[in-house]
Amino acid sequence: MNKTTMAMGSGSHMTMGSGSHMTMGSGSHMTMGSGSQMTMSGSHMTMGGVSMTAAHGSTNILPTWLAVIWSLVFLAIVIVHARHAWETRGQRQLWHGGHVLMAIGMFFMFAPPSLDHFGIPAEFWRLLFANAAGGLVLWMLVALTNGVPVNRLWPAITVDLAAMVYMWSPNGFVPAVTWVLVAYFAFVSVLWGTDRYRELDGQAVGGRLALGGDGTLTATAVSSLVCERDLRVSMGAMTLGMAYMFAAMQLLM
Repeated sequence: MNKTTMAMGSGSHMTMGSGSHMTMGSGSHMTMGSGSQMTMSGSHMTMGGVSMTAAHGSTNILPTWLAVIWSLVFLAIVIVHARHAWETRGQRQLWHGGHVLMAIGMFFMFAPPSLDHFGIPAEFWRLLFANAAGGLVLWMLVALTNGVPVNRLWPAITVDLAAMVYMWSPNGFVPAVTWVLVAYFAFVSVLWGTDRYRELDGQAVGGRLALGGDGTLTATAVSSLVCERDLRVSMGAMTLGMAYMFAAMQLLM
C-alpha cells in the first residue's frame, strides 16, 4: 500500500501505509504498524519493550533517570545471586538460580531503550517465567503426592515467578490485582530487610509424619534453601523494585 498523507487541522497530518504515521496536534503522533508507538501530549515511557504513554494528568513515578538507577541495582542483584547459585548445590542452587532469572527479567523491565540493545520481545519473558512457574507447580504436586515434603520457600518463589508473567503482560493488567501485588511485594521487602523471611526456610509443606521411639510424631525435615550469606539487602531491594514497577506500570496505564 502506498503511503498517503492527509492534513488534519493546523500542523496535523495522517500518513497511512506500512509503518503508518499519524500526527494529531502539536507534538502528538501515532505510529501504527510494526513497532507501533503512540504519544498523546504527555510523557512517553518504554518498559520491558512495551511502550506506554502517561496521558495528561496521570502520574509517572518512573522517570528515565530513576529507571537507569533501578536497572543498575538489578544488575548488581544478578551478580550477587549468581555468586550464591555458583557456591551452592542441589535445591538451594536452583532456588538461587530462580532469583537470578527474576533479577535478569527485572533488569530488562526497568532498562530504558538507551541501555537495552537486545530487543528481546515481551512474549519471550512471559513464556520463560510461565514455564518456570509451571514447572515448579508440577514438581511440587508430584512431590506432595508421593508424600515428600516441600520447603515453604518453593511455593513463595512460584508466586513470584507467576507475578513476573503478569508483569510482562501489561495489556492484561487488572488494577485490583496490581495493587495487591504492590502491597504484597512491599510487605515481603520489609520481611527480607528485617531477615524475618528467612524463618520460612526449613518449614515444610506436606510430607508424612513419622512415629518416633518415644511415641511422638515428627514431620519429615526439608533441606534449607537460603544460603549462609546475608540476603537482606539483595532480596529486600529486588522485592521492593518489583513493587515499584507494578505501581509505576499501573499509574501509566
